[in-house]
Amino acid sequence: MTDRHSRPFSNVSLTAALITLGVVGWSGAAVAQNNNTVFAGGKLDVADSAYVGATVGLPGSAEGKGWAVRGVAFTGGYDYQNGPTTINADFTGAQAELVYRFGSGPTWGSVGLGYRYVDTDLSPGDPGNRRDGGEGEVMVSLDGGHVAGPWRVDWYGSYGFTLDDYDALASVTHTIGSSGRVRAGLEVAADGDSNYSAYHVGPVLGFKVGDQGEFQISAGLSDGDNRDSDGYVRVGFYHSF
Repeated sequence: MTDRHSRPFSNVSLTAALITLGVVGWSGAAVAQNNNTVFAGGKLDVADSAYVGATVGLPGSAEGKGWAVRGVAFTGGYDYQNGPTTINADFTGAQAELVYRFGSGPTWGSVGLGYRYVDTDLSPGDPGNRRDGGEGEVMVSLDGGHVAGPWRVDWYGSYGFTLDDYDALASVTHTIGSSGRVRAGLEVAADGDSNYSAYHVGPVLGFKVGDQGEFQISAGLSDGDNRDSDGYVRVGFYHSF
């Protein structure tokens, strides 16, 4: 499997999945003082994708601390070249995690252990692609954040043990204006497995929605193995309660 590249504005259910991994970046770590969070987002890039999910505190947890469960459903697609043949890959999947959340004051975080299942449909078929069909794997995740005055740092990462797939995102933002409702900064992300690696870097904006939600948008440069540099657009939303 070589030369992954994006389809021309394929959308891959971006609208249908409510502007929906990655990380999921800010979804788990964004709100430390609330026990439940719903989140959704999507990305137009080499692999266009969308996701929706929720983190729900278990009995005995409070204020974003203690045990919780996190579930995510996602879909997406990409094209790649195998010799002279262009192969379309569409994937749909879900993951469920048991998460432990911790922290106090300006710093928070969580660690998770779960299971991810992905079903990939290739057209035409590619027997040499190990992602063809259904694949399940145990996965781990880590996320967190820290606030220091107007500055904020967020991070997220996950790793799957069967496919050796990983994704990571980190951002640094600064509050703009006296209202405290807008953040601006820079994000860097990487993903891949044993066959490829990719990354993106670009500015990011966060807009507070109500008292317990935020909408985020980022756009910038995307690059990776065996492909040309391209642009990306990522959007995300969360609401806690």
